[in-house]
Amino acid sequence: SIRMAVSLSLRPVVPIQLSGIPPQTHKTLNRKPLITRCKEDKGKEFWTSRRNLVLIGGRGCGKSSIARRLLATDKRFTLLGLDELIVYEAGGKDIPEIVQERGWSGFRDLEYEVVAKASSVPEFGLLDCGGGVCVDLQTSSGKEIFSDRKVGALRKSGLVVYIQRDINYLLGRIQGDSNRPDLSASLSFTEIMKAREPFYIEAADLVVDARGKKKKSEIATEVLTWFYNNVEEPRVESKWYSVWRANKANCHS
Repeated sequence: SIRMAVSLSLRPVVPIQLSGIPPQTHKTLNRKPLITRCKEDKGKEFWTSRRNLVLIGGRGCGKSSIARRLLATDKRFTLLGLDELIVYEAGGKDIPEIVQERGWSGFRDLEYEVVAKASSVPEFGLLDCGGGVCVDLQTSSGKEIFSDRKVGALRKSGLVVYIQRDINYLLGRIQGDSNRPDLSASLSFTEIMKAREPFYIEAADLVVDARGKKKKSEIATEVLTWFYNNVEEPRVESKWYSVWRANKANCHS
């Protein structure tokens, strides 16, 4: 089962509102806020009924590091790394092997199956998604298109946060990583990321502008505050730890 697959890395994070966002979220800060856009208010139930937190963004944007910080801050979260679950569902084959065997189209189909399973967690699921979770491949051309099926599954039970980074930042993070197979034989990474940008934005309930020199602990704090407000889950004081302290104690990237 999917829970067995991640039992060693699973832990459980915690829940905020949109145009529905409480006034305190809009207070003037001494720095530029990371939150750049939230989607329109669609009613209280639309937000409060979706009690999982989903992180999306390009390869190397820091989703996994931010997820670990969130997890260290609130133990109610269950961390689900979708790439790790895909490897599990493929019988232990790593991602380059899966892509070589099935092609990117087959990989996206498997990714959808994993997304559907992971999204079935009723609450406090923390989904750390792969960079291509918002795309599928067009049958006729092989071109990447927006994935209604995967994004629809994620948003059915989760609030989706896009960690927005500069492409040069992403390039610096992924160079030399042999576990990240080439996305295209004809397009550069930069071209692919530019094409995906509107897909990430369309998929997201919240876009976090992390294109400057933003600390991951700062991003994690912003995301967690927003999440709490949306699901109207008051933080448990006895379980509330400084993200910075949790970061220092548990995270190393």
